[in-house]
Amino acid sequence: MIMDRRNGNNMKLVTFQTKEALDVLKKTGILITNEAYIDLKKYSVPYDWIVHEMRQKICPRNGERYPIWAWAKCGSSIAPKKKKNRLNVAQKHLVRITFEKTVEKVLLSDYMAYSFVLNGQPVPKTSTEYAQFLKKIQKENIPLEALKSVVRNEKSLPKVMKLFPKIKQTWERIFDLKSNVHQACVWNIKMSEVRKVEMLNDSKYMYGSMNAKKSDGSRPDWKKRYLDFLPE
Repeated sequence: MIMDRRNGNNMKLVTFQTKEALDVLKKTGILITNEAYIDLKKYSVPYDWIVHEMRQKICPRNGERYPIWAWAKCGSSIAPKKKKNRLNVAQKHLVRITFEKTVEKVLLSDYMAYSFVLNGQPVPKTSTEYAQFLKKIQKENIPLEALKSVVRNEKSLPKVMKLFPKIKQTWERIFDLKSNVHQACVWNIKMSEVRKVEMLNDSKYMYGSMNAKKSDGSRPDWKKRYLDFLPE
């Protein structure tokens, strides 16, 4: 499904970074994630989980604690196309960095499936399985919003904590790449791997986002869209 993004044993990826990050890359020859810019209080559970998976599935890290996120496939493109900034959302000027990594140093996952992880929900194999899960938590009087509490390090209901280990066991399914939007995690980006750098200065557009608000203020429901890629 992603072979067209490969050049021999290399995979072409795109990441959107700040100009400051680009300066670090140019100055030091390597870019790693600065954890000061990660909202770990809100997302440490899924982040720590993905880090564990990276250690198991791709080449060992060299001191990096957290991954750099990139795009590997977005429909017929590698990364999301620019979108009109209809709501005039304030944003930093970004740079689009196209780079190549050897396949062994890339952990791919399904962007839509990852939405379940961020919401503390199980990643379903089928739409029927997900419907059954919704019935189960409804019967146990567990609201969907309550599931987010675990992944956001908030106080959780005892019955949510009891259910969470089984939910977490399904997260491995994000690596099955069912949808047509794939994200990538790498430990670093080296200057020697960079193929193109584009400055994105037009504030009329939003870059690198699949989750931008629509004109009515709503956001895409990626969990719902993911179910369309699954068998019944």
